Order: sequence, then structure tokens, then C-alpha cells
Amino acid sequence: MRRTLLAAVLLLAVAPGCTPAPTPSADAGPDAFVRSDAGLVHDGGPDTGSDASSPLGPATWAARSCDVTLRWTRGGTAVSVAGDFDAWAPRPMTDPHGDGTFEITLGASDGLVPGQLHAYKLIVDGTWVVDPDAAYRKYDGGCLNSAFLAPACDAGPEILGAPVTTTYDPTTTHGTAHAHVVVHNAHDAATIGSVTFSLDGAPVTGTLLPDEGAFDVAMTDLPRGRHVLAVRATDVMARAAEPVDLVFWIEEHAWSWRDASMYMIVVDRFANGQTSSDMPVGAPVQRAADFHGGDLQGVLAVMQSGYFESLGVNTLWLSPTNQQATGHYPGTDGMEYAGYHGYWPSRGRDVEPRFGGGDALRALVDEAHRRGIRVLLDLINNQVHQQHEYYVGHPEWFRTGCVCGQDPGCGWSERPLDCLFASYLPDINWRVPETEHQFIADAVNWIEAYGLDGFRVDAVKHVEPNAVYDMRAELTRRFEQGGTHLYMVGETAVGEFDAIDYGCGQTYGNGYDWIDAYVGPHALDGQFDFPSSHRMEYGLVTGTMGYVALEGVVHDMETRYRPEGLHVRFLGTHDTNRIASQAAFDGAVDCRWPGGGACSALPGTSADPAVFHRLARAFTALYAMPGIPFLYYGDEIAMPGGNDPDNRRDMIWEGALSSLAMGGATTMSAAQRELHDHVAAVARARLGSAAMRRGRRVPLVVTDDLYVVAWTSEADDDVAVVALRRGAAITNQPIDGLVSTIRGSATHLDLVAGSGTATLGTGLGASRFLLTLPAEGSAVFVGR
Repeated sequence: MRRTLLAAVLLLAVAPGCTPAPTPSADAGPDAFVRSDAGLVHDGGPDTGSDASSPLGPATWAARSCDVTLRWTRGGTAVSVAGDFDAWAPRPMTDPHGDGTFEITLGASDGLVPGQLHAYKLIVDGTWVVDPDAAYRKYDGGCLNSAFLAPACDAGPEILGAPVTTTYDPTTTHGTAHAHVVVHNAHDAATIGSVTFSLDGAPVTGTLLPDEGAFDVAMTDLPRGRHVLAVRATDVMARAAEPVDLVFWIEEHAWSWRDASMYMIVVDRFANGQTSSDMPVGAPVQRAADFHGGDLQGVLAVMQSGYFESLGVNTLWLSPTNQQATGHYPGTDGMEYAGYHGYWPSRGRDVEPRFGGGDALRALVDEAHRRGIRVLLDLINNQVHQQHEYYVGHPEWFRTGCVCGQDPGCGWSERPLDCLFASYLPDINWRVPETEHQFIADAVNWIEAYGLDGFRVDAVKHVEPNAVYDMRAELTRRFEQGGTHLYMVGETAVGEFDAIDYGCGQTYGNGYDWIDAYVGPHALDGQFDFPSSHRMEYGLVTGTMGYVALEGVVHDMETRYRPEGLHVRFLGTHDTNRIASQAAFDGAVDCRWPGGGACSALPGTSADPAVFHRLARAFTALYAMPGIPFLYYGDEIAMPGGNDPDNRRDMIWEGALSSLAMGGATTMSAAQRELHDHVAAVARARLGSAAMRRGRRVPLVVTDDLYVVAWTSEADDDVAVVALRRGAAITNQPIDGLVSTIRGSATHLDLVAGSGTATLGTGLGASRFLLTLPAEGSAVFVGR
């Protein structure tokens, strides 16, 4: 079977003068990725066990091809390809059918090395371009190229999975699953020796289909949640196939990442479930920058209380859990910090003992999956700490030059790919093949070992794009063939007007294009929408932004990004001043430490009802935006805070969860509880409305002080209406535009969050309803 790469649309254009000079290429084949075959057992074919000398019965095994076919379908009259496999000499592609599809097949005689990652570009009517549909990227001669992985055709068999089909019985909350797995032998046609299957670590039987060179695996009585069918194969020459894990879920409704409602947890600051692991660094580190004792056991206890479900959360983003550097190091403000935040890793795969270690992470993820909650881990792809095992053992994998924003000529946007975040944080050099192999293998290990559902990828604009593309390719091959998609969301912290020129045509003129550059079917699924957040956050939470301007921001969300991107919308994060203190116009909102002058004190908890009205409206607007809504821990209860580290105070727990608190407040005001309940109601309304999650957004009224938006889903005959009021109350105000094509079969609009009424009824006409909202109020209605 040939590997086919289909080129789609142009993303990057490169002048011929930017064509990279040929340089030797290192092996980037799949054997470089670490695999773990422990615990695998025999399937249902003839009992060959682990003895590869006995072939697996008489069967027709298709042989792997060593060829790669490239195709281009998007215009042009003359198309060629050039790559490192032939010293960058252009080779013409042909249009054999005269339909505008240009193609070329390459093999060993063309210079391909089995298992090697080859860089290439296409030349379309004289213009050198990166193939946007290539699954890989590779640097050569200092320039970014598209790339393909030449099949390791004689390295062993190949496992090809297919989406697992499932059923679910709501009365028993169990289900069944069926998998179909094809196995190809190596190009030299060595017979398959054994194929083994394990379901969630236990042996299962597969039925050999000898005429197809394939297996069927039937699985019954599966509990609700995530499952993994691990497939391994060897041939009679004891050569192992690259492992494949078919991940699938048993659940009532098919999951889409459009259904996600995300919540971020800074593990050390959230909940302390096991005080025996508390190990603060102590002086000279002040408490605000030290370990406080939060751990994964604490997160688990919160989850078991039902807190996340009640808050309308079905996706958790955990701050990095890697083992951290010991001791303390200076921040840019001159104060000493410990690695409580997780961004100073010292080990590639070990979980920080203060956070509970690997067993605690596994227990948390398992409990989340039993509840249908997905878990993302913060993946650090830009830097490690100088104590890191890889830096100690392989300093050549890293760069240790200038410090971002401090050394001359080393601005954050001047040298974004190689500047250091701090002098003690070596920069990961993704252009070194061995570096790439190791960090991708580590990402694979986090998924394999702990069952995670994806990654929040840190500091995307500071790493080479191959860090995203090549990792995505291996995660897809290893874990996604069963039909379950791992969500990868990036942090590219740019504003609307930020621009960059990385060289060789990798140029982005604004923040929207910059974010889009890393998003696609072979890259990130989406990113945190920083341009939109920068434009709306302060004005929305302070109430100073009119809704005409807000609609302009939301419209740009829908039109300035490519439609396939599933981006995250947010107001506050662990890197911004707390939105509650912004909403209160607190004079200390920019303070980090109490120390005299303007920062003699840090922001306090507001008692002003107007602050909570502003926050309630802002959150209502957030959950009514397209994309994935995101909530930073504590914002749901208006936790105050200034700049880092003050924006990472301990979460407040009271009542049955007060034992998880870490020395701070253990009670909330009535206003804080009311805000929590409002956010929860709005978030649950979104989870319960297919229209708000997956439908079409239709603005009905957009003025500076009144904002009414409908969401409709024709597939589900579903409608929701979100209304925001900045100013005096309105009573029975006619709202037009809710025509039958939008409202579907709804005869009533029921209030599910906030305060107010929306009346559909006889005499109002097919497109009109009457809206009542309190002063400074907000509401969500759903049709029935």
C-alpha cells in the first residue's frame, strides 16, 4: 500500500532564493520513538505466544510498500517537487488524468531512506511552497519545509486500525465494542509471527480473518468511560511493528470537542488532599512564590464531591505535573521563586512527588473518565530547567544563548525560537533530531501511561513548528486510529496587531494569522484566542465595553480564523491579573507583593454588588461565544488577585471541602456564592443545549447596552437565546428576528440561567418575543 500525501491550500510561499541548501539528514524514523510492550498477550490465532519462529497460521498478509506518492490538487499549470532526498533538484510532477491533479511517486531509487523523515517543498508555477497537507515539518538549511516519513518498509510489520464501533445501554450504563485490525508484513514478505491484543491491560481474543490478513475483536459488557485496545505484532524474524493503541469511549452521546467546557487548575494552589507530601522550600522564598501543598489527591477529592459537574465543567486543564527543580531561582522582579507552578521540569516523565506522583495522576484521570470528564495536561515544549536530566546528559539538545527581553538584540519577537525565558531555563532545540525524538516519545508516554485526553501546548510561538506537526503525526498514528481524537490546544500569546517574520517565508502579519499558522488537521486543533481576549477582557469585566464593540470581536472570531480551528475563549488565566479585581477597579490590581507605596496592600475581596453584576454578565457572554469556553480556577467565586504570583492564590473551600483549604480563607460571601451559582447555571445551560455548543449564532439585537443573541441547531431542532443588559431594567421589550427557521418548533422560551422572562405567544407573530431583564442583568433561555 502506498502512502499518499494530498496537498490542499497554500499556507507558506517561499521565493526560490530561500530554498534550503542540502544538508545531511538524520534518521527520524518511527523506531526512534520509545515504546512499551509490557503485559501484552496472545490473541485468538494459532497459539504462537512470543515464539516468533512459528508463523501465525496460513493467511494472506499484504506487504508494506516502500513508496510515497505526493499529490497537488489546488491549481497551477506546472508543479514540481524538490527535497533533501535528491539534493533539492526539482522533479516534475505529472497530471496523468488531465484533471488538475499533479502527482509523483518516489521510492528507494529516488533517494528515499526507509524510516527517514525527508524534507521537501513543492514548486507551483515557479513559486516554492510548503505543502500544507503534509503531516510533518522539517528544517533544512535553516528553512522550514514540509516533510514525509518514508515507510520503514523492511523494519517489520505494520498495524492499521479503524474506528471502533460501539453501542451503549443506558439502563445498564455498559456497552459493547467491535474493532477491525489489518496487519501488513514487511516489504520482504516475512510471515507474521504473532499478533496480540489487550483491553485495558487484560488479554482479549481476536479472530483471525486469513483471507484479509486482518483480525476482528469483539468486546462486551464494557463499563461507561474510556477504553484502550492495545495491538502489537511481530514477524517470524522477531521484528516488532510500531505499537498501536485503539482508544474508544463507551458513553451515551458521541463526544465532540465542540462540547467541551474547560477549567484550569494550578495543582499546587487548588486543593490539599495529602498534607504528608507538603514540602515548601522556605526562606528566602516568600509564601506567595513557594509550594503551598496542593496536590492531585486534592483535585480528586474535589472531583468526587461532584464540584466540576455542578459547575458545568467536562474538561480539566492541569498545570504541568512534571517533577520540578529543587531549590529557588530569581524571577524577573528579583524575588526568589520555587517551581510550584510546574514550568521548571527536571524530569521528562516523572510526576512531581509534592503533587502525589504518578499513582495520584492515574487515579485522578481514571475517576474523571468514569464521570465522562476529559483531562488535558500542560505540555512544556519550549524549555527545561538546568537541573533537567536531559540537559545534564545531553546539553547539545538545548540552546543557552540570550535571555528573552533582557539581553541586547534578544527581544521576545526578535529571537522567539531560541531566546531563553530565564538564564537557568535552557531552550529546547527542536531542530536536533534526537531532541525531537525524545520529547515526542515523552508526550506519547504521558498519554500511554496516564490515559490523558490531550495537551495544552505551552509557548507555541517560541518553538519550531515541527514540534507541533511531528508530535501530532505520532500521536495520531499511535492513539487515534480507533476514532477518538486527542485535543491539542496551543498558547500563542499575541495581540491583534502583532506580527512576526521567522524567515524563509514564514511570515504572519497579525495575531489572527499567527495563531492560524499552527492550526490544522496535522497540527493543533485550536489555540487560546489571545487577540479576542486582549480586545474584550478588561472592557467586558469592567462593564466599560459596549455590546456593539463586543459583537465586532465575536464576529472576528468567526471570520478571521480558518473555520476548522476550535479555539478557546477566555477572560482570565494564570498569567493575567484576576478579573474580579479588574471588575472592582482595585488600585492594587497590578501589584505582585505588598511592599509599600501603591502596593502597600494586595487586592481584596469586593463587597460591591455592581462588581458581581459585571462579572455575571461577562461570564454569560463568554459561554455564549463560539468555541470552547474556559474558566480559570477561582474566577467562578470572584477570587481577587493582582499580578503573578498574587493571581495564583489558594482556592477557597468551605463546608464539606474546607479540609482541602491551604491556610487561606475558608468562607465565601453570599455574593461569591451567588456568582458561583450563576456561572454554574450558564455553563450547564450550554452543556444542555446542542444549539449553543454546535449550532449557528444569530445576533438579534446589538446596541451598546442591550445584546440579544440566538443560537439554533436545525439538526436538533434546538434554540437558545442569550440576553445581556447594561443599564436600567427593561420590561416586555419586543425582540424581532426569532423567525421559525431559528426557533424551530419551540413554543416557549424557558429561563435556565440569570433573571428575566422571554415570552413567545399568540398574537406576537412568528418572529417576535417579549423580553424582560433586570438592571445590569443577564439571562439564558432555551426553547421547548
